Amino acid sequence: MKKLVLLLTCLLLGSFTVVGQANSLKVKTKPIIVNTSTDKVSTLKKMTQELSAYDVIFFGEYHDQASLHKLEADLLEELYILHGNKLVLSLEMFEADQQDTLNKYLDGKITETEFLATARPWPNYETDYKPLVEFAKTHKLPVIAANIPRFLAAHLAKNGSLDAIDEKDSAYLPRHTYAPEGKYKEKFMGYMSGMNNSMAAARQRVEQMFAAQSLKDDKMAESIFAYREANPNAVVLHVNGSFHSDAHLGTAEKLAKLDQNLKIGVISPKYMEVDGDYLKNYATDKKDGEYIIYVVREEKNDEQK
Repeated sequence: MKKLVLLLTCLLLGSFTVVGQANSLKVKTKPIIVNTSTDKVSTLKKMTQELSAYDVIFFGEYHDQASLHKLEADLLEELYILHGNKLVLSLEMFEADQQDTLNKYLDGKITETEFLATARPWPNYETDYKPLVEFAKTHKLPVIAANIPRFLAAHLAKNGSLDAIDEKDSAYLPRHTYAPEGKYKEKFMGYMSGMNNSMAAARQRVEQMFAAQSLKDDKMAESIFAYREANPNAVVLHVNGSFHSDAHLGTAEKLAKLDQNLKIGVISPKYMEVDGDYLKNYATDKKDGEYIIYVVREEKNDEQK
């Protein structure tokens, strides 16, 4: 049971012409970007141009893969060149109750030390998310602390209800939250059952964890929606774990329901096959986004984890 809870918690905290060329492709250290509408390899600059008409771009990541974090920073820079001060950065990695603290840091009203002391940054902030925040700070771009405060998600996962939370914390809840049946829940349940044989015994626990996952999706979707409602011309780059946006499910699906006129693009990461044929599963992979980014899995030793 402890192993299952750990896995669920990690998830909540949270990874050329294509057709006919598979035999000639080899594993490379650089990520490979594939445009799923053309089935062709793209470049970062070309992908940026092709995404120029999108209102919201979801960059799904594996939280522990440095190559993806580097691409996120590069994409932010390219989007800034394209959109200038219309660009907005949105992050799963910061929570709504820290928006004021984040704003003060971006405006230079508090030091980085003061910011990090209270903003509850993720453990890998320094290496992986600081470059994004610092770019936004330098170029005076807004940053949305999009996520639900983690203690609220944890409360829901543990208790199955938000009835007992403090009144002051209720201000950070989404206006509407729901954990519906459907593809997203099936995916979540399938993932968890595949990771632990005691799934049946822990069914109620997993249901509560899915409710907490959905709470995060609702909050992030509403955070983005609220910003664009106040700033209709804004172009949002939202960074989250890929589970929140693959196949336009999760946060992406809920944002689309809030505003059916939004043009939403999804970038989804996939690991390259160890035999070098990273297109082996492409026919399935391509359903997860407008762009698929294939990366070589970076294994971390115990000191790096």
